[in-house]
Amino acid sequence: MKTWNIFCVVIVVAATFATAQQLQVDSVNVDTIWNSDSSWYNSQGILKQRYSRDLYLSFKPMPFGGGMARCFVAISIDSGKTWIPSYDSLPSWDSLIVLDSGIASLVQCGTMGRVKLRVLGQDRPDVAFKVTAQQWQPIIAGNPQQVTVVGILTALTPGDSCSVNLQCNLDNVSQGLSFAPIAKVWWGAFGTGTWSDSTATLSYKWLATVPSGASGQKKEMIAKARDANGLWSAPCTLTVQFVELTRLLTMASIPAGTFQMGDTNANLLNQGSGSSPLHSVTLGAFTMSQTLVTQEQYQAVMDSNPAYFDSGKTWPVEQVSWYDAALFCNALSIMAGKDTVYNYAGDGIMDASVVIDYSKNGFRLPTEAEYEYAYRAGTTTDYYWGRNYPPITTADTLAMDSNAVWYYDSPDGTHPVATKKQNLWGLYDMAGNLWEWCNDWYGSYSSAAATNPGGPKSGSDRVLRGGSWSNYGDDADLCAAFRNGYGYPEEVWYNYVGFRIVCGVH
Repeated sequence: MKTWNIFCVVIVVAATFATAQQLQVDSVNVDTIWNSDSSWYNSQGILKQRYSRDLYLSFKPMPFGGGMARCFVAISIDSGKTWIPSYDSLPSWDSLIVLDSGIASLVQCGTMGRVKLRVLGQDRPDVAFKVTAQQWQPIIAGNPQQVTVVGILTALTPGDSCSVNLQCNLDNVSQGLSFAPIAKVWWGAFGTGTWSDSTATLSYKWLATVPSGASGQKKEMIAKARDANGLWSAPCTLTVQFVELTRLLTMASIPAGTFQMGDTNANLLNQGSGSSPLHSVTLGAFTMSQTLVTQEQYQAVMDSNPAYFDSGKTWPVEQVSWYDAALFCNALSIMAGKDTVYNYAGDGIMDASVVIDYSKNGFRLPTEAEYEYAYRAGTTTDYYWGRNYPPITTADTLAMDSNAVWYYDSPDGTHPVATKKQNLWGLYDMAGNLWEWCNDWYGSYSSAAATNPGGPKSGSDRVLRGGSWSNYGDDADLCAAFRNGYGYPEEVWYNYVGFRIVCGVH
């Protein structure tokens, strides 16, 4: 039997940008050769039958760093003058068949890979093999993203500076983990010719200038990733769209002061208001949004609108859980360049694992004390429009209609915000329209005086205040001191629950 002279060729290809990189392959060896009698059809469909040779070929991809590689083998039947490639997508050629999946499998760089081949044809001394390896490029995942920059707190004016928070994801899994860990993500604006090295890796704060005609105008940013081997991804384009809101989220100033929290009205206590005992509370100054957060504002910040009553931009957003509201506050804080108040101490997204840091200057939900204090706006009656529970006269009912969105005024759902009278501190819908989330866990009051109380340290229900459009009867729920609470608030949402925000450091 004639012996084949089989040899290997080592290929080294330099790194290139935005394409997969060829890696050096060391130690290509033919481990075993044996004869086989095979029949096959060539590419023209002609039946062939002659001896062939089966063999195991081993190789070791050697990159500039760690990671995984996909390897390819090619055969030459003229001593290396021309080569016939074999890829996992084209496994069979007239001269070479890949008999197992080894050629398509990922190989850890620096370790030995092995593949079983069949060479078709008669004995000849001019057969050669070469193996190349490619380390796939790191990929920035997803379609080009759209980042919306909105005048949520102040109107966007052309020429103004603003901060844009950009973020990307890396699609390691679908690419087969065939590249090394990501070292950096670089960001650049089209036309600048410069790149910024992101220390936060997948996020970047871009200081931009609002273009002329801000409404609907766009700018583009590009991001590309580099892995530990120095391989670059193809650039990903992110479209930044500037939008002016027709209704801004306006904050009202709430002065510091002391008030009597709770109620001694026996009629109200008999309705289960939970507002006893009356106690003194002192609060520092803070700001509170004049209205409930609207669907337009929620959409601008969170890029979604969960509302059941999807009636228009100025309708309040509902069907938001306590956790959703906290995420909105954090997102708005980031947009405004403020510190986030809510942090996550647990290993999940359960509400109980959220830590509220009142020392931060970002946006948050009001405490229960802040809500009642702002509701009252210096008044001491059960309703901020100067009347007490229960409403008895026609004048009582008309006053309710003028100030609150409640069942007898709006039996089918919410109203647009700011359609009723405001209280003395310029706040709308503090009674009715939607129940509003507060930061506090629900718990019993103490009779002791308190300063900037934040409620119990733990609990099962978060506090709701203010009543909603669905309240009917004589509406104890709409009173300043009435308290409600819902369990599992990270999962609970209803079309009669919404929120407003505050900003202020305890």
